[in-house]
Amino acid sequence: ELLVDAQGTVGGATGVNRQTGETWVARAGAVVIATGGCAFLSKALGCNVLTGDGQLMAAEVGAAMSGMEFSNAYGLGPAFSSVTKSLFYNWATFYDRDGQAIEGAGSSRGRSVIAQNLQTQPVFACIDRADAQIRAWMRTAQPNFSVSFDRQGIDPFTQHFPVTLRLEGTVRGTGGLNLVDPTCATSVAGLYAAGDAATRELICGGFTGGGSHNAAWALTSGFWAGAGAAAFGKDARSRASRT
Repeated sequence: ELLVDAQGTVGGATGVNRQTGETWVARAGAVVIATGGCAFLSKALGCNVLTGDGQLMAAEVGAAMSGMEFSNAYGLGPAFSSVTKSLFYNWATFYDRDGQAIEGAGSSRGRSVIAQNLQTQPVFACIDRADAQIRAWMRTAQPNFSVSFDRQGIDPFTQHFPVTLRLEGTVRGTGGLNLVDPTCATSVAGLYAAGDAATRELICGGFTGGGSHNAAWALTSGFWAGAGAAAFGKDARSRASRT
């Protein structure tokens, strides 16, 4: 949990070391929540451990959230894999169990059609609209996309493979801790937020996505929040001792 002083300003954190059972305390002039998003046990790559604890700790001291209604994002991927990088499915055709193309199904547009079909039957994909040049580019652009196919002995460009949708929550969604100024300060004094822990509405509104703007946001918000917290902490140290 976060530590607050008598004025309600955040000044550190405390917790338990799960390996030793010992309690630890870290006092600081300010705190940056950079714990990532929330998509606990979703089975999407990297998401199983994203518990949302950072947002919870902030909420417990009164921090406001924003954009959470834009955080029910689901990533598209093979049913046998945790990789939800969906760019390459722009070159895919989606099929039902009988091998018939599903009308309106798609990655960028038509993902709801895939979701509706998954309620009653398996959905298959084949990246059969990519030419040889694009196929070669795919392997170099996102190498881990191919790993699960190689392990299964599946050629995604010629064979139909089952797909599913995995929850990515605020990792690919937009919502998170509300930011009140360009230093990435939250609504609680001394508390800042960066990356997936913070709302991305400032750069993309209610839109949700993967890399590009999300990656840029992680880098820039981390820089801004760090600078803002450092300035706040320096000012806090110049004042009387905190209780």
